[in-house]
Amino acid sequence: MSAATEYCDREIAKCKDMIRNWPHEAPCLNRLIKGWQRTKQQLKNSESINNAKD
Repeated sequence: MSAATEYCDREIAKCKDMIRNWPHEAPCLNRLIKGWQRTKQQLKNSESINNAKD
């Protein structure tokens, strides 16, 4: 796993922790989580494309 995907995982965990502390902010934080998950998926896709080229 690359450092970038690990960073995404940490940010997702932070957002989930913030939801526990501030449940009224859940809709916004869930959008952030989806964005980090999308970024993580894009990173994985680009890594697999780069690996296929090698």
